[in-house]
Parts: sequence; C-alpha cells; structure tokens
Amino acid sequence: MAKVLKQMLAAQLEAALGEGADLLLIDTGPMPVEVNREFRADLRSRAGGARMRVIHNRTARVALGALGVADPKERLRGLLKGPSAVLFGGDGPISIAKVVREWVRRHKTLTIKGAVADGELLGPADAAGLADLPDLTQLKGMLAGVIQGPARGLAASLQAVYGGLARALQARVDKEGGGDAAA
Repeated sequence: MAKVLKQMLAAQLEAALGEGADLLLIDTGPMPVEVNREFRADLRSRAGGARMRVIHNRTARVALGALGVADPKERLRGLLKGPSAVLFGGDGPISIAKVVREWVRRHKTLTIKGAVADGELLGPADAAGLADLPDLTQLKGMLAGVIQGPARGLAASLQAVYGGLARALQARVDKEGGGDAAA
C-alpha cells in the first residue's frame, strides 16, 4: 500500500476517533457478511451508535501514536497482530465491551485484543473486564440513588416524629374522654 494512502487512512482514523480515543480492539475471525452486518447493527443500536472499522495494524499504530496513547510501542505491536478491527464512538468502551462480550459468547471466533480507555492501553483481560463496569446510564442511576438517599431518610424521620406526636395527642384526647368533640 502506498505511503500516502496509509497516511490518509491513519488521518481518517484519527479524525473518527477524535480526541478521546476510547476504543476496543478485536479480532473478528472468520465472520460471514450477514453476521458482520448484524454485529455492526447491534453495536449501533445497543452501544449508542458505536462503529467498527477493520484496519491495517500499522495504520492503527500510527493513528494511536498520533493521538498520544500512553504505552510503549512494543506492547501495542503485541496487541496488533493478525486481523484487527477498531470499535469506537457511541457511549464509550464500556458499553461497547458489554455488546462484544455477548457476541464472544455466541461467536467463538470473535476475540478481544485490547482497549484504549482514557488514553491508556489495556490488555485483553483488562479490556474484557470493562464489560463488568457500570456504564453511563447505570452510573447516573447510582448517583441519583446516593443523592436521594439522605433526603428520603430525613423525610422518613420527620414523618416518624410528627406521626408519633399525632398519635400521642390522639391518645391524650382519648384518655380525657373527649373523642372528636374535645379535639
């Protein structure tokens, strides 16, 4: 492949990744066209519009190096062996990893090679572990629960205090024999 074409492909990948450069590297293995289309559609729908691009390993190394991925090149070379595809965009590497984990279970030829998250290169085990982390929507729900917890506790405490006061007053009125007329 001509050097100019490789530089253009690397620049195109850099532009697609943007400054975040959060991605997952996979080996799709022998994947039929129909399965490939289904996988890409699943990524777009379930990972917030994530995309997959099959890329030449040297082009990927150049693009990731230009984006400032903090890692020695030897480790990156170790991950970029054989056929490679880059999964990027959407809701980030965590949601992409969740989709890929399901596909790995169904299609044994698909393997996770690594990931780049927050500018750091992760190996296959760490990249697969991203699927166990909560994604953005789960984190928002957890944060809402944490914020809502103290307010809920305060409301329950106040309700218990005022409820107890009301029951004590009602018991006093009932003891005096006044009933509803005395109140």
